[in-house]
Amino acid sequence: MFFGRLLVAALFLPSGFNKLMAFSTFASSLAAKGMPYPTVIAGIMVAAEFLGPLALLIGLWPRWTALALIGFTGASLWMSYGQTGLNMLLRPQQSVELYERLAIVGGLLFYFTSGPGGWSRTSLR
Repeated sequence: MFFGRLLVAALFLPSGFNKLMAFSTFASSLAAKGMPYPTVIAGIMVAAEFLGPLALLIGLWPRWTALALIGFTGASLWMSYGQTGLNMLLRPQQSVELYERLAIVGGLLFYFTSGPGGWSRTSLR
């Protein structure tokens, strides 16, 4: 289970670190997309994308971590595709990235239901 958590964290952590280092640029990109309160939304998204994978690696709060990362993935899907997401589901040859993100959500749902496994902070107590 630790290896699976490591692989899922590897999907989020580099991007979260880059957004943390270029926070104002990320907030500006959200403002350009017309998001309300772009700095607040950017802060929440960067916290979820950077701190979530760290908690995932350690095995802290498995359900809350999974929910935060599912929420982040859902928000990024909405910002990327908006209401055209349903149309993308109907055209699978043009929506590989959409299906990849849905697969990530599936893995996080599995983590939500099964817990962190043997190599985690909660089981090492």
